[in-house]
Amino acid sequence: MVTLKDIAKEAGVSIMTVSRVINGNKSKVSEETTKRVLAIIKKRGYVPNSSARSLSAKHSQIISIIIHGNGNCFRDAYFSTMFGSIAQYVQSHDYYTMINFVNDYRDITKRLHTWKVDGAILLGTFDKDILQIKEDNQIPLVFIDSYSPIRQITNVGIDDYKGGVLAAKHFIERGHRSFAFVGTSLDFSGVTKHRLQGFKDTIINAGLTLKPEHILTIDENPNLTKKIVHFKEPITAIFATSDIIAINLINEITNMGLRIPEDYSIIGFDNVPSSYYVTPKLTTISQDINRKAQIASDILFRHISDHTVQSESIVLDVQLIERDSVRTIIR
Repeated sequence: MVTLKDIAKEAGVSIMTVSRVINGNKSKVSEETTKRVLAIIKKRGYVPNSSARSLSAKHSQIISIIIHGNGNCFRDAYFSTMFGSIAQYVQSHDYYTMINFVNDYRDITKRLHTWKVDGAILLGTFDKDILQIKEDNQIPLVFIDSYSPIRQITNVGIDDYKGGVLAAKHFIERGHRSFAFVGTSLDFSGVTKHRLQGFKDTIINAGLTLKPEHILTIDENPNLTKKIVHFKEPITAIFATSDIIAINLINEITNMGLRIPEDYSIIGFDNVPSSYYVTPKLTTISQDINRKAQIASDILFRHISDHTVQSESIVLDVQLIERDSVRTIIR
């Protein structure tokens, strides 16, 4: 592998001179020397070590995508789409993308400082530590789907409450009167809480009830589908807070010999591609994941260019996409 030392030796200059040429700092290097060094670099196929450059340069050209949890999220089309869109946008700005999975907020600071990243986009549940994260890292940070009460942060989210409202309205308009809610942990996720609240408020405003025992979380109920099927008071409508949860429910319910939507009607959330290809096609609450990623990336680069830009909160709209997973009950 060709090194800086090899280039310097062939050009008859110091390693420092070669480094200055590579990093664009040519004020102390003659035009003739610069041309000679660049010609040798091209001839020898030299590729600079990006990690070494990032440790010595003021700007690393690295954007970190940080997510709470582990790599299992890549199984979820929502996160895969989000990562892909952000990475593409970052690359279009001639920056590099670094993905980090963390369980403790202190790992965030460690990773950001180690690589001297220029900015970061954070996905997942960091709300209780968000102020400390911001204080520890004086670089542009953009959060996605945060429900932290701290106003001095930049966040891009969606109207999760409205998503719950739309799901409940659709069930009620189709004649359903008994409901269940399935989501991730309510203890940590503001997203899940707001979707539940919109769903629950709409049901109550219609003079109906969402029973506490019909509110389930996937992390606390390993036999969730069996639990739903064996509810003491049967239900007909299930609102899942992601398409992946809804699709798993469809598969498990049909494997038990029951039918969707005849026995159970289901609405998902996100409108990922698989929601269209599952049988039956899934009725879902749609959010524009690519637009969300692009707006978050655009804001981040604006803050990188100008550190005086004020924090802002963007809330994107959602809509119901009606397909085949909800039946009409004629009363």
